[in-house]
Amino acid sequence: MDDETERKKIGLGHCPAEHFLKFMAQEWMGHIIAALARNGTLRFGQLRRALPGAISARVLSARLKDLESAGYVTRREREGRVRHVEYALTANGHEVDAALARNEAFGVPEVRL
Repeated sequence: MDDETERKKIGLGHCPAEHFLKFMAQEWMGHIIAALARNGTLRFGQLRRALPGAISARVLSARLKDLESAGYVTRREREGRVRHVEYALTANGHEVDAALARNEAFGVPEVRL
């Protein structure tokens, strides 16, 4: 019996949250959601500055596209003298932020559960 068959037999690899957890485990995902939750609608440069540490424009753009396609972030192009793009959390994005906030203690090593 191969490893995959054995895993299925004992029920491993069938966690309903597995896909979501892998998605959110990508670098910067939690930070982007938290920054938008705390600051509301932000332009690309504003969001980049709101994040802790240095993130490249390429990586931020890729993460925003992933979050948008997953339904957690909206992207809106604004017309005017200068065109710009704004990003905001959707209702689902706010739910993810709330879930992450409720579970912050798991990421703090000093907390004993």
